[in-house]
Amino acid sequence: MMRVLVLGEFRADRLLPPLLRAGAEAVVLGFSPRIAPFLAASLGADVVCGELPAALSEEDVLRLLAHWRADVAVPNMGCPGQEQLLPLYARTASRWRAAGRRMPVHPDGFAELVSDKVALHRTARARGWPVPRGLVCGAAPAVRTAARELGPPVMIKEARSEFHAGRHYVRDHGQLDRACAEVAYPVLVQEVLAGEEYGAEFLSDGSSTVAWPVASLGRLDGECAPGRRVRVAPVALPAHARAELAAVVRDMNDAFRPHGPWQMDFAVTDGGRPALIELNGRLGGVSNMSWAATGADPHVAHARSALAAPADGLLGGPPPPCRAALELPVPSGTPLPPPPEGTGLMLFPGSPVNPGPLVGGYSRPVLTVPEGREEVALAWLGELPPGTLLNSPREAAGQLARGARGLREAGPLTPGLMPGPAS
Repeated sequence: MMRVLVLGEFRADRLLPPLLRAGAEAVVLGFSPRIAPFLAASLGADVVCGELPAALSEEDVLRLLAHWRADVAVPNMGCPGQEQLLPLYARTASRWRAAGRRMPVHPDGFAELVSDKVALHRTARARGWPVPRGLVCGAAPAVRTAARELGPPVMIKEARSEFHAGRHYVRDHGQLDRACAEVAYPVLVQEVLAGEEYGAEFLSDGSSTVAWPVASLGRLDGECAPGRRVRVAPVALPAHARAELAAVVRDMNDAFRPHGPWQMDFAVTDGGRPALIELNGRLGGVSNMSWAATGADPHVAHARSALAAPADGLLGGPPPPCRAALELPVPSGTPLPPPPEGTGLMLFPGSPVNPGPLVGGYSRPVLTVPEGREEVALAWLGELPPGTLLNSPREAAGQLARGARGLREAGPLTPGLMPGPAS
């Protein structure tokens, strides 16, 4: 029996079932001691769990793989403390493959791009990818000079940081002094963009890349917390922005050969200019909307891709979006009424393997709305008790309209590349 070692507990309740159905024996290593009872309750008591040490070297990873007698190792970052492990896994993979085992993971160059914001900015400038104006700074005096040139306000981003951390929206010089004293250098100082934020998820096999529908993450703001906004997928991008971003995805695929799941956050400014904001070498919160809009869960696709032989490629394809997926941030514990007839409601409560809601103090259920059910969904939103949503019902209504339009008009960011894996 093939043994698959999953390095990280993120969304293991969605990643493990396709591995188990395929006849593999799955072991999950995580930082949280709570994962074992949680996974036992959701997947069965025979799920094997172990501890992933907080500090790891290449030799440590190889010892773990050997100790658990892994045939396939699947890096699975996403939970706190694991964001910066991807470059380590990339360095380890070639040694593990030399021993005749498999470890589908992004190569060194791409692992650096998705783990280091300074490296991404420099590479983007060199390759002509659209990014906000920015300057790399190694000390506080350079940050102050950059802030005068670019703003204020400015965004200060630490080169390497965990999710939900390392980003500072600086409105004035008082905040600038505090940020300079708090950040770990080097940092990237960028202009603050006015416009709409978007996200898209991808799965690559080292040669081809496939995309799930683009999601709107709402208007850019100083909180830098898109999960607190009403979000929706699919959405239609302006034609010129979609063409430019599709060219960026193609260049990333051809030049850096990503292997595994990844996510791109980008903006389209009020002037219509696209700008790459961030890359992540993993799946994230957008995967809930990707699944809800298409019926093809990216975590399931990731698992099936990890089991596939390299020659198999990314077989099949996620169906096109068949419903709008409207993500509604609500305070944790807030009940929602049953969805209207013809729609659905997908709940994603916080758990040891889904830490996002635990971090933010709110949950993000997704209302699924097929074409033709927009009016009943709009009425349902209007009848929610005051305080149910973190944001205004007007924002939710506007995003619902965009999702309905996206069902008719949205196109993928990977034209001409292979279709993606089925659900």
